[in-house]
Formats: sequence, structure tokens, C-alpha cells
Amino acid sequence: MARLHGLRALVTGGTSGIGASIVQRFRSDGAAVVFTGRDDARGAEVESRTGASFVRADVRAPDDVRTSVGAAVERLGGLDALVANAGVLHESPLSETTDEAWDAVLATNLIGPYLYAVACLPVLRASGGGSITMTSSDAGVWGETAIGAYSVSKRAVNMLVQTLAVEAGPSGIRVNAVNPGDTAPGMATHVEGRSELGDASGWTLPPLGRVGTGEDVASAVAFFASPDGAFCNGSILLLDGGMRASLRAGAVANPAAAEGA
Repeated sequence: MARLHGLRALVTGGTSGIGASIVQRFRSDGAAVVFTGRDDARGAEVESRTGASFVRADVRAPDDVRTSVGAAVERLGGLDALVANAGVLHESPLSETTDEAWDAVLATNLIGPYLYAVACLPVLRASGGGSITMTSSDAGVWGETAIGAYSVSKRAVNMLVQTLAVEAGPSGIRVNAVNPGDTAPGMATHVEGRSELGDASGWTLPPLGRVGTGEDVASAVAFFASPDGAFCNGSILLLDGGMRASLRAGAVANPAAAEGA
């Protein structure tokens, strides 16, 4: 399938996990891709495997953001799509989160995508439009106390997406978010008490009977960047295999929960 043929894309956090899956999918679908990350060795491996072009950059550093966007434009001859995927997980309830951890999570998960979006908007406008897709999380849809700062940051990303969608839409720029649930490889499956095997560790699997994969998320991101997603703007797509629906259904079916409500 080559539905992204000719697309010029910049993917942040593309050296591992979901990001590497997005780079692979975009390349398989015909896109020219520049991707960023902080690990040179992993960047070189993904670069060799996919044929995409690696730029070392830290999303927390404004100078790195500007430099990597400039490098992408130079190497690709322009830009049609930004995928703001880089993120970091911190395991702690808010009451036990240090100031340093709070700042680090927000700098990577919220300020980084904001900086990249703002840096890419003029380039996308010059291309006549395009798309920005941000990797958020199901933790941004409802609060998760075990990963408090992460949950807050992803909720903010969803609002960033919808605000940018309204601002950039008149320029033909579509801004959307994917909100993955537990994904392997991914960050959430490493939280204590969760496992890729689900029930084996006491963590309940979604109704589809498995956690998501990087390829599942990459397919959704490719849709948003493709002509098939031409009327999607401000969308917050939940990719959790039905987990949230099952939790809500369980709460209704549970008499004790119903009485508590």
C-alpha cells in the first residue's frame, strides 16, 4: 500500500517503540521520513532498517527543535506532516511526584509537542496545508493515579490538539491525536502491575483479548496523515481495544458501584 506516496514527514521520538513503528509504516506506505531521537545507536538502527533519515534531537531543547525541523525541510524539500510522538513516563501519584519529575514530564510530553507544532506551522502553510498528529494516551482521557504527571500531561496534549485544530484549520492543516491504551512495545505495559500478558499479572485485558501493538497505533497515525483522513481535524482517537467501554459497562453492571454512584 502506498497511500502516503510522496508525503514528507517528520516523526519525533522515532528510535523505539511506537515511534519506530510509525517510521516503518510511513516508509512502507511511500512517505519520505526524517525522524528524531536522543539515542544515536538506536537512530542508526532504525535508519538502516527503514531507509528514513535520523536527526539527533531532544524535544525539551528549543534549539534542537528548530534545528531538526530545519534539517527535515532541507532533506525532504519541504514538509507535509508532523508526528509529535516523543514522550516519557513517570510512575508516581501526584502527591509523591518531585518538582524535577513534574517538570521533566511536562517538558517532554507537552512543551515538546507544542514547540514542534509551532515550528512546523509556517512550513506546513508554505506547503499549502498538511497534518499534525500527536501521540497522547488513554491516560489523557481519564486520570490514572499511578502515573499522575503523565496523565495530566496527556490530557493537556489533547486540548493542545483541539486548540491547534481550530487555529490551523483555516490554513488547511489538520491536527489530531491518537490515544493508545496499553501497547507493546510501549511505556504503559512497563507500569508495575501491568503486563503484555494481561491477566497473568492481574491486569485485565481489553475485550479484544490483547494489548495494542505499535503497528496498531501506526495505522491510525497513517490514516490521519493520508487523504483518507482529509476531514479529520481536532479528533481524539481512543485506541484501547474497548477497555474504557468495558470498564464503564462493568461499573453499571456492578450493584455496589451503582449504589456508590
